[in-house]
Amino acid sequence: MTHKTVPLSSLLPPKGNPRRTYDPALIEVLAKSIEVDGILQNLVVEPVEHDKYRVVAGKRRFLALKLLKKRRVIVGDYKVPVEIRKYLAEADALRIATVENVQREPLNPIDEADAFAGMLQNGATIEDVSAKSGLSNNTVRRRLAVASLCKEAKEMARRGDLPLGIAEAMTLADEEQQYAILNDFKAGAELDRDAIRDMLLGERPSAAIALFPFEKYTGTFTRDLFGDEKSTFFDNVEQFFALQKEAIAELAEKYRKRFDWVDVLNVYTVPWWQYREAEKKDEKGVVINLSPTGRVEVREKLARHEVKEEVAHETQETPITPKERPAYGASLLRYVGNHKSIAVQAALMANLRKAKEVAAVLLLAGRQGGGPVRITSHPCLAHFGQSERKPKGYVEIEAQARRLAQAIGLLPKGKKGNGAAVDPNLTHGSNPLALYATVQQLAEDDLDMLIMYLLVLAFGQEHLEELDSSESLFNRIGQDLGVAMRQWWTPDEAFLAGLKRDHLAQVAVECGASLRFGKLKEMSKKELVDRLARYFERTADPEAKLDEHDAKGREWFPGMLKFPAEGMTESQRAE
Repeated sequence: MTHKTVPLSSLLPPKGNPRRTYDPALIEVLAKSIEVDGILQNLVVEPVEHDKYRVVAGKRRFLALKLLKKRRVIVGDYKVPVEIRKYLAEADALRIATVENVQREPLNPIDEADAFAGMLQNGATIEDVSAKSGLSNNTVRRRLAVASLCKEAKEMARRGDLPLGIAEAMTLADEEQQYAILNDFKAGAELDRDAIRDMLLGERPSAAIALFPFEKYTGTFTRDLFGDEKSTFFDNVEQFFALQKEAIAELAEKYRKRFDWVDVLNVYTVPWWQYREAEKKDEKGVVINLSPTGRVEVREKLARHEVKEEVAHETQETPITPKERPAYGASLLRYVGNHKSIAVQAALMANLRKAKEVAAVLLLAGRQGGGPVRITSHPCLAHFGQSERKPKGYVEIEAQARRLAQAIGLLPKGKKGNGAAVDPNLTHGSNPLALYATVQQLAEDDLDMLIMYLLVLAFGQEHLEELDSSESLFNRIGQDLGVAMRQWWTPDEAFLAGLKRDHLAQVAVECGASLRFGKLKEMSKKELVDRLARYFERTADPEAKLDEHDAKGREWFPGMLKFPAEGMTESQRAE
């Protein structure tokens, strides 16, 4: 048995493979996975004459590679990792192919659900998960739905004690209903997927789930003479939902006074995998869900996972939710929406003040993951926000942030004096209409400053792990502004520790510190870093009286901080 790489053009298709049918859609997603991550598992081949190899196991990977070659994504000499088996009898080749297909057992659906949720929590998309798993987008969404089931339901399904069909039907239920169904199931009740689905979808709003005072309801009830609240139903469903939504709005406002954010949803089951229990450092929030059946579920002290907005939208509702026929067709709605949009755009272009108000609202909403504009703060803000010693630039931006927060009338919660007020998310979850009402009250200068502030904080060096020596927009702006980095930056321990020892010694000579240090060759790297950091801090003090040698320390400046950066020799490169 030999492992090596061979050109794709040298591979021949297998003979007599036990897997007779192949789903073209799955070959498609496998091809996408190979394009992104390469071949993650060797193909098993046997040598034939003239430097050719017959595929024994791995036909799906072989077909996916041929598809990529046909599309000119890869070429014929693309290197394919293989395991070479020599002198295989026909029966042995068939056995290996069969065992490979049998042993490639799929993950348990619940394990898949948790694994997919983990990928999406780390920034993947539904298409990414589909490509890497070989499953269709719809199957991925179905798995994600069961990821939000209660712990006991998932454990039972994982053990095989709860059929997957019943588990999927339970995704229409809230946690309380899920435990009730499980108790009935364990007690021997004859339940199946359709029965559970019909029961949950056909639920009528009862007195037991109402949040509002009964005296507000003016309609009639249907009562079981000997029943309790669960068997007392509201006849006027429209009025019930109007009162229920009113009560939820009041509840949400109360929570907004105590928590950093509140999500109000209207789905059968919340995709709880998008949230987690908040830790001490997190902004804590609340999720309130009004199910289409009228039930309300509330969970407190949560934090959001960083899930892409399109993923959150695609997975907000369980895939088995009934689809209602809309009153108007999509083409008519698009027609109306497009005409209204172009009219409002033209009106905004004629009203500069209103246009700036809209721009501010879009930018603020974009910071919170909503609206059509996506603005992300440059990573430098988070980097310096977490450090104890703040550079001069951060301190100035922080002061501007506090001034704007006061102008808007919303000082960020929990951010007094901790250096985190640079966060442009000044409103912590306010909806666009609330943002608009706030922005309308701003003076012209404050409105201009707010728009500028939100945009500028997204600007900075793009590739932070590369020496930025290109003729980029960032470097051109730095030049035009005449940014003198020594006015904003002092060589510190973090910078110096990233240099090689020989370069540190060179720095000591260039900045005049070597005359103070003595024999540089006898000093360790740590000692050089510590002493240079103190030297630069002392010479940077504007009140300090410096001789001609120490004056070099106040002016010393590395080329890598210029606009654009100047490259270093190999011996000068950071470790």
